[in-house]
Amino acid sequence: MDSVHYQTLSFQLEGQFVGFINKPNGQLKSLRLMLDGKELHIKLDKGLRGSLGSGLAAGDWVQVLGQQKFKGNFSEFKLKAFQVNRLSCSLECKDNKTPNTLGISSNQSSGCPKKGKILLCNKSDCAKNGGKELYQELQKTICRLGLEKSVKIEKTSCQKRCKKAPNMILMPGKEKCSNPKPKSIANLLRDHYLESMD
Repeated sequence: MDSVHYQTLSFQLEGQFVGFINKPNGQLKSLRLMLDGKELHIKLDKGLRGSLGSGLAAGDWVQVLGQQKFKGNFSEFKLKAFQVNRLSCSLECKDNKTPNTLGISSNQSSGCPKKGKILLCNKSDCAKNGGKELYQELQKTICRLGLEKSVKIEKTSCQKRCKKAPNMILMPGKEKCSNPKPKSIANLLRDHYLESMD
C-alpha cells in the first residue's frame, strides 16, 4: 500500500494584503495576498485567526512567514501562515523589506508600544558628527518597529555633551544616548518603547 509523503519547507513572502476568506461561521480561514500580479490564498494557523482581524487593511504591504506542504511531484502544495508582519508604514519600509517586529505571530506575544519622543540635538557639533544620519536611521527604525504613531522625533538645542556627538534623549525616562551605533538603534528603541505583554 502506497502512503502519500508530504514534504514541508519554510517560506517567507511579501506582497499586498487583499483581504480574508472566512469560514461559514464567520471565523477567518485564509489570507489573500497579491504577489507579482497573482493572488495567493494562505491558510491561517489557528493561533493567528483571532488576532489578525482588525490589524490589517486592504492594500497593506505584508510579510508572511509559514510552511508550505508539498505532495508528490511538487505540483500540489498548500501554504500555511504562522506569522504576519505589517510592513506598509511607508514606502521606505517597503523598499527595506525589513520585518515589522510588531507582526502578529501564532506563537509569540507582540510588544505594546509606549508613547514618547526622542529629543535629538540639532546644534552644529551633533549635526556635523552624524546627527543627520542618526535622524534618518531613527526614522527608518521607528517605521520598522511600527512606532510611527506613538514615538515622535523632536530636534532640540544643545544638550551639553558636544564631545560625545551626536546626542539624543529618549522620553519618557530621560535616557541619554551619545554617539549610538546604527546597529544598536533598533535594540535601544525596542527596549525603551516596546513593553512585552507577558
